[in-house]
Amino acid sequence: MNMDSPGMVLWVGLMAGTAVSGLIYLFYRLVYRENPPGESDGLADGQNGASLPEESGDADVTDLQSSMSASPDAVLLTGGQWQLRWANDTACQWFGVDLDRDKGRPIRQVMTIPGFDQYLSRQDFADSFECDAPADGTVRLGIRVAPYRSGQYLLQGRDITRFRQLEQIRRDFVANASHELRTPLSILYGYLEMMQDEPDNSIGPQWKPAVRQMFEQTTRIKLIIDDMMLLSRLDEADEDLEQQYTPMAPVMHSARQDAEALTSQKHQHTLCEIDENYSLYCNFNEIQSMVTNLITNAVRYTPEGGSITIKWKVDLLGGSLSVEDTGIGIEEENIPRLTERFYRTDSARSRAAGGTGLGLAIVNHIVNRHNAKLLIRSKVGKGSLFTVLFPRDSIRADHEQVKLLLN
Repeated sequence: MNMDSPGMVLWVGLMAGTAVSGLIYLFYRLVYRENPPGESDGLADGQNGASLPEESGDADVTDLQSSMSASPDAVLLTGGQWQLRWANDTACQWFGVDLDRDKGRPIRQVMTIPGFDQYLSRQDFADSFECDAPADGTVRLGIRVAPYRSGQYLLQGRDITRFRQLEQIRRDFVANASHELRTPLSILYGYLEMMQDEPDNSIGPQWKPAVRQMFEQTTRIKLIIDDMMLLSRLDEADEDLEQQYTPMAPVMHSARQDAEALTSQKHQHTLCEIDENYSLYCNFNEIQSMVTNLITNAVRYTPEGGSITIKWKVDLLGGSLSVEDTGIGIEEENIPRLTERFYRTDSARSRAAGGTGLGLAIVNHIVNRHNAKLLIRSKVGKGSLFTVLFPRDSIRADHEQVKLLLN
């Protein structure tokens, strides 16, 4: 193979350009948001989970019924003990409600949907409840609950079938595109890696910078595709999450070693605080990936001489895993969008730091799959704190004395 041939180098450059163009096209084709386009995460416009105005008298209820009868959404009204008071035609069609038969019955008996009883019992209606329509399996519903009067509630079911279908098409596209891009990119990466290792006189010193730049960009694209494939696997595995109680001390000690290896290159300091003798009910590989992404992110955006603090703490409320840095920080207006796929607060700075724009999306996906919560606090010029809160029932004490303290 004549590495000194300009034609060879141009051929490699052409392949790199083709791969980059394909990925740019992919970026613009994918508009990732946590909710599908056009889908409201709340009740009808203006409600959005907030309490409806206080009303009094049956006349007001009649007016409400009249206005909701023509709604394309399913609407049900319950009394003080969650007994059904009224339902519009759409609710009768989707939930199989018969007002002559079901009026006055507990809503839990009327809407016999797996998991819905637990959803109502939690009394936390910030998120919607998704299910198939009991009387029409072709319809996918998002159900929201909002207080109507003291002790009474309004339930709204919205048809989100089309949005979920579009979401599945999007997932399939990402999975297929990532797979198709990976094979030619691996070949290109291999050739460029080989050319990188060649001495200067074998390919000509004038081509060495170009080969190095192509290799760096190909490496970056490879990392993006790897992250996209990981997200695709997480999407496909939503219903099949294998979990078991995993001792967290070894996970955190391993994370500390990884952090020290990364921070040594930038002369950063690594601190670690671990509550020993506790296990977390989780998927080991996903938790390890989550911790690695948080640490890598912290190292990437913390300048030389800064510090990274990793903590695993357990109390009566549950477990918390946190990664804190003394990095560049994040503007407050950008924090709500940090977990969106491909979102960057500063594209040029993110590319220079080597980020793919998918790390925090992966973290957030894993957090949600473990019924945990991600909290982000940051101040520009001071640093950031990422904390994952795990529910109490996912924590197990592995030592008798610790069990006494936890209980």
